[in-house]
Amino acid sequence: MRHTIKSGYIRNDTQFEFERGVLYMTSWKKWTSALLAAGIIVGSGTVWQDSSVQAASVSTKVTTPTEVTLKSGGKTLTQKGLLQGGSTWVSLTAVKDVAGGSLKYDAKTKEYSLTAANNTMTISLIDGAPSVRINNYYPQVEAKLINGRLYIPFSAMRDYLGVQGSWDGKAKTLTLSKVKQNSVTVKAATVKVSIKNAEVDIQYPQVSGLANDKAEAAINKVLKDEVDAFVADFKKQTKEFGDAAANRPYAFESSYVVTYNENGVLGLITQSYQDYAGAHGMTFRTGHTFALDSGKELSLDDVIQNNKTVRETVSKKVGDQLKASGGYLEGYKGLNKDQDFYVTPTGVVVFFQLYEYTAYAEGFPEFPFTYKELLPKGTEPFSGLTADK
Repeated sequence: MRHTIKSGYIRNDTQFEFERGVLYMTSWKKWTSALLAAGIIVGSGTVWQDSSVQAASVSTKVTTPTEVTLKSGGKTLTQKGLLQGGSTWVSLTAVKDVAGGSLKYDAKTKEYSLTAANNTMTISLIDGAPSVRINNYYPQVEAKLINGRLYIPFSAMRDYLGVQGSWDGKAKTLTLSKVKQNSVTVKAATVKVSIKNAEVDIQYPQVSGLANDKAEAAINKVLKDEVDAFVADFKKQTKEFGDAAANRPYAFESSYVVTYNENGVLGLITQSYQDYAGAHGMTFRTGHTFALDSGKELSLDDVIQNNKTVRETVSKKVGDQLKASGGYLEGYKGLNKDQDFYVTPTGVVVFFQLYEYTAYAEGFPEFPFTYKELLPKGTEPFSGLTADK
């Protein structure tokens, strides 16, 4: 869904805000995680399925973890995984070995950075509680520090680092393998903006390495035009509001995360945040799904193969869940024509903007659907597209 940028911020000295899924302190750049972790549900199934993911909140009762055998490439890894709170946790070093990425530690910032599958996951150890961001985007991912070693849930490996797995519940063994991804490189580009008493950090994705130069240019134009529009709006608003106070600066940030890179399709989330020293800032989120052979941006209807029955079913299920939530305001009449969504290795996530149908504190309402729910039996995701695989 393409957004008309709207402004109108309450200006006061509120000290704490709930923003982007985390508690935000106006002392700037300090974050307290209030995120979810997800992993492989404990069960007897042999192959990991879309439905075998169980979310475990940060407040999950602490239990003694059970060791899990990790295998990859026909070998048993020396490191063990941990089964705790319904999730399987894997150490960063083991993730790096399987994903084939790089792992670095910055002693000054106390941050570990793991780069794989066009994403850089950074885990900060400031104040002792690990917090996770990816390309400066804050996902719903928790990290654990156990006996001096950092662990992340299997779902984070699957969703962001290009690793898949099969789970043997009886043997408590997780077999990991690297996902075959598209031949495309996604890197962060930046925009320099200088405004008095404003903290600006702009990162947006640009792609390279595609066989079709026109497709590559088309994708990059969409992403560049989007961030340019947000920057222009920020400049306009700061001009109208006047200079910010030195002790309460304005803020503008943009970030992204790669959510899917298989079967000739690239999925991204881009996000922009603006704060004009008000009660709270505003975040705008966009899901992008591109066919890499043509550069075409796919709609939700494209993904579900223009199946009207499926669209109606999704629309009703979303409406029922949305209206049952405590933060629902009013106005939902069905999916939008250009409905916001993003794709993942397991399915499609329909979402709405802040205030679109729910109170601000509800964040971005998300409604996940597996490919099995959306596509005819036996159909692979995006199989109807001719794409650069």
